[in-house]
Amino acid sequence: MKKFTLTPVLHFLLILVLTGISTAYPQENNPLRTEDYRYEDWYTFKHGKTFTVDPYVWVYTREFSQMFRMPEQWIDDTLKGALAVSFRMTTIGNLMCGYGGQETSCWPPLECQVDVYYDNRIQLPWTHEKVVRDFLMRGISSHEFLHDPSGTKGIRRYIPHNSKAPRGIMESMSVHFEIPPKTRVSGIGGNIIYYDREYQPDIGLVGFKGVCPKAPRKGYVYFFDSDTTRKMSRMQIKPEDAKPIHVFEFPETFMRRANVTYEAQNKPNKETTQELTKQFLRSRQPATKP
Repeated sequence: MKKFTLTPVLHFLLILVLTGISTAYPQENNPLRTEDYRYEDWYTFKHGKTFTVDPYVWVYTREFSQMFRMPEQWIDDTLKGALAVSFRMTTIGNLMCGYGGQETSCWPPLECQVDVYYDNRIQLPWTHEKVVRDFLMRGISSHEFLHDPSGTKGIRRYIPHNSKAPRGIMESMSVHFEIPPKTRVSGIGGNIIYYDREYQPDIGLVGFKGVCPKAPRKGYVYFFDSDTTRKMSRMQIKPEDAKPIHVFEFPETFMRRANVTYEAQNKPNKETTQELTKQFLRSRQPATKP
């Protein structure tokens, strides 16, 4: 009898049939239409199938939840000045090793990343008003996990501008994740890494890096006009006396959840810092006499 063998294609198809793996959409006895899917259908184990894990910590308004089909558990009415905020620790960057003279002593690349969705009818101090969006590459922003109500989030939309084009960065801003307004100080800031001022109708998106929720207290982002910023830099006005043109205020409950994520993922780097500090202190101790 002639021996029967499966071709690679038939073998792959058989695996799909036996395991019931779905690589495209969640499956149910009565599958939903693509336009009816909610966040839970894509990013949780709701259907018992493979799913993409959302690395972000979220908080948003009820209206934002309804528009983007997000879970009600992260709705918080104390979020002020913004529609939604998301936080994660990203690992974009290069791994550095060799610290303390040891090959295996490494510093993993970790960066605090915050996305803020806001009502774009608010006048923020953009440097170049005509630049609408820039550098919002696919795969690096929390918008990848949101429903697209207007159907406009195509890949062509986020091709970066020519490197010589003017960037629409803020005229001035100050990002504080643990300092209350009355004790606001200058010099603590974050960098804008991407933005889309017309992300959706009436909604803008701006992404920051370099600011971390190190303390589980309310967080604030302050925006100042150029005249106020100039006076603060010349010490003609105290930071606590400066009046911002707009403020994003993040709820304490959100900050606590973000702090847990920050502390957990920053633990390896923290331990490396502690060990290097111990090595340095030991090296500074006088040698003992025999």
